Amino acid sequence: MIIGIGNDILDISRVDVKLERRILTDEERSSKETITQEYLAGRFALKESYFKALGTGLNGNSFQDISFLNRQDGSIYAKIHRYTKPKFRTYNFFHVTLSHDKFAIASVILEKVRGKIYIGIGTNLGNRQDNIQKAIKHLEEISDVLKVSQIIETSPYGKTDQPNFLNCVVEIDTELTPNELIHSLLEIEEKMGRVRIEKWGPRIIDLDILFYGNLVIQNEQLTVPHYDFENRMFFVQPMYELDPNFVHPLSVKSMKDIFTELRGETK
Repeated sequence: MIIGIGNDILDISRVDVKLERRILTDEERSSKETITQEYLAGRFALKESYFKALGTGLNGNSFQDISFLNRQDGSIYAKIHRYTKPKFRTYNFFHVTLSHDKFAIASVILEKVRGKIYIGIGTNLGNRQDNIQKAIKHLEEISDVLKVSQIIETSPYGKTDQPNFLNCVVEIDTELTPNELIHSLLEIEEKMGRVRIEKWGPRIIDLDILFYGNLVIQNEQLTVPHYDFENRMFFVQPMYELDPNFVHPLSVKSMKDIFTELRGETK
């Protein structure tokens, strides 16, 4: 379902590069050696398109809420620093295009696709099977649980002197925004008795947002996709099982390709 569409067109020659600090985030500025009229006009048009797609315009929003960056192949993606919920529904897919000539022409589409929000579950203390089932029950209280991968046993990652983990991945559908969702996951962990003592230490339950559709999100509370996803077989294998064609929004690799590469296989 399309939640919002926004378009903007801007005469590049009319752009004043002195406005770069107002329009660009620090990451957008640092990603470009020289800030040109064309670059600034493109980012301005993209952000105006985004605000229009939200249905709010600039009202209540800031140019610093979102960065438009380039992948290694040059394609553009959005990195959301503050997720603003559109008027009617949340969105979990973000589509963007930008063209330059004498004008910068930008389009943004916000889409809600059922599911495609993936939660990683891990546990290595107590009754591990029971912990996973309880966590899934809690997820059912805050979302629609659509699919659950097989449970696999894996060696600890990072800090190795601890018991093995049981892991799985769950696909859910929810109207919670990304930050609302991570807050709910932390509440579930607390209800189940998780105590955070050391990084990568033993835990009764661990709940991570691996993907929220194709959104890229970075703020003080949340980084999505999971920052180290592609190196963690206990995430990659269950994701490959659930949706081998799902594409990582940053590397633009399918789960099948990531799984194959992590196993050291040739395609």
